[in-house]
Amino acid sequence: MTEQEIDQVYDTETTPRLRIRNVGGISAATVTLEPGITLVAGRNATNKSSLLRSLAGVLGGPVPPVKSDTDTGFVEMTLGSETYHLELARNGRETRVTSAKSYSEAAKRCELFVTLTETNPIRQAVLAGDDLYDLLMRPVDTDEIAAEIRRLQAEKDRLDDRLDELDAMEARRSELRERRTTLEADLDEVETGLDRKRETVADIEADLERQSDGTEESDERRAERTRIRNRLETTADAITSLEAELETVTAELEEIGPDDTDTTVAELEADLETLHQRKQELTSTVNALAPLVELNTRLLDDGQRVPEALKTDDITADLDPSTRTVSCWTCGSSVERSQIETQVEAVQELLQDKRNQRDTVTERIQLLTERKREIERQRAEREELRERRAELRQELAERRETRSELETELAELEQEIEASQTDDPASGQEAKLSEYYDEITDLEYERGRLTTDLDDVEAELDDIETALSERPTVESRRETVAAALTDQRERIVRLERDLVDRFNEEMQAVLDTLGYGAVERIWLERRGGDTDEVTADATFDLHVVRSTDEGAAYDDTIENLSKSEREVIGLVVSLAGYLAHDVGEEIPFIVVDAVEMFDAERIRGLVEQFSDHAEYVIATVLPEEHERLNGAYDSISTATLDTED
Repeated sequence: MTEQEIDQVYDTETTPRLRIRNVGGISAATVTLEPGITLVAGRNATNKSSLLRSLAGVLGGPVPPVKSDTDTGFVEMTLGSETYHLELARNGRETRVTSAKSYSEAAKRCELFVTLTETNPIRQAVLAGDDLYDLLMRPVDTDEIAAEIRRLQAEKDRLDDRLDELDAMEARRSELRERRTTLEADLDEVETGLDRKRETVADIEADLERQSDGTEESDERRAERTRIRNRLETTADAITSLEAELETVTAELEEIGPDDTDTTVAELEADLETLHQRKQELTSTVNALAPLVELNTRLLDDGQRVPEALKTDDITADLDPSTRTVSCWTCGSSVERSQIETQVEAVQELLQDKRNQRDTVTERIQLLTERKREIERQRAEREELRERRAELRQELAERRETRSELETELAELEQEIEASQTDDPASGQEAKLSEYYDEITDLEYERGRLTTDLDDVEAELDDIETALSERPTVESRRETVAAALTDQRERIVRLERDLVDRFNEEMQAVLDTLGYGAVERIWLERRGGDTDEVTADATFDLHVVRSTDEGAAYDDTIENLSKSEREVIGLVVSLAGYLAHDVGEEIPFIVVDAVEMFDAERIRGLVEQFSDHAEYVIATVLPEEHERLNGAYDSISTATLDTED
């Protein structure tokens, strides 16, 4: 059919349309693939394989070759609203992809479990008797699984640490609750004591109020005593502060060291003056030599600028320029050019030496200047500290003198108050009142301390309650992470088991369908280490059980099976991988080639077994087998392809 006819009859949502240009042996072809089984019928060398390789390539499998007489080719598949393509170009004997939008990015899965051609690695491994484990497990990214296990383990450890912290907080909460109870009881006791003391003070003050006659003088003495005590306390605090500062200043002075820098600074200044003079002398020498070197070098290098009078026509000079004579521009005498060159080189060396000396002197000047600045800074700092120390000593002396005077004044006042209390009938009550005031002050201080401690306990309890409210979330997350960690650790083992179970189930079904009477059972076994753990030396072993004509069963090896029997095993192993890796969810195609060794009925059994699990099964058959299948499936004849043998 033409492309226009195909467009009119096929369902674009479920029927892929494949367009091929210059791939394999196909010049141009357009075919459609209905859901289910499609047989590609034709003789050998009629490009059945080219068609299947083109389809496998655009699905994401191995890249098909460009047609030998062209440089470029392409495959395009349209399914629904999507169009996929594979553009190819010849690169010597190799084919490279110049542009692609594959149906799937799962290239490994497509190569191993979708593209069941003659070169399929699993089919080749079964024929050669090689181990199948690495091939069947190749799509599994073990590095990614290991990284995920590490990430989950780290998160689980973090959650475990957090749960340990919450456990410690619960224990701390019990302690804090007991502490809160004790503080509340102590605070109640202090409050009760305060109330009692205040009531007693109120009673005494009432009695004194009734007895108060001419007690103003006594009150003034008491007020003066309080004032002096306050001044004494303030003075004592000031003395303590001044003594601490004096100690700090003295320590800083000792750290700086003695002031013996006058001679050093004078020596540095003398050295700097000498160095500046030396630098000036060197600069003058350099300024004098540089023009001479430049002029003579220019005269020697630029022959055209040398006056004719300075040149010679001597044949010897022409042959040996170093013997050429030149008139000296300073004295006028004729000298050989080589002598001038020697002198110029000597002056150049002298000039460079003077420049080097000047650089050394400059570095020395910078070093001494920085040293002088540091010494002067230390001197200024030392002087400032000395002045501050003197001020502190003076202020300390004054404060101590003030303290002594206040202590004397307080002692005299205490004597006066004591004497007045002896003569005053209310003095006893006043003494008790003073004691009660002191006790009230102590109780108020204790109440403040208890209140502060209680506030701190309440705040810490609030923080702990807030943190402990996280526990259900943390525990739930920890269970989730632990389950995910177990799942990741068991993921490979589960996949291995699934591969074994899938193969054994499908293999038995195929044997029953295809009728290999002498083969009782073919089964796959995982070997290597504990079957519940991931091991580095795991393998898949194929076992064969045959039966004799008398019905006795015995173990056999794969090597003793026929090629067609081994081909069946290879196809079923690939199907097991297709199922275990859930390839059908991403690529609902299975492409089967090179099954000419099977008769029509066995081909029917194989493709129908595949079609139970894949939406599209495309297989190649010879014309006679296609005829025996009696049109049971959709088919594509290679005669309809624009091909070249």
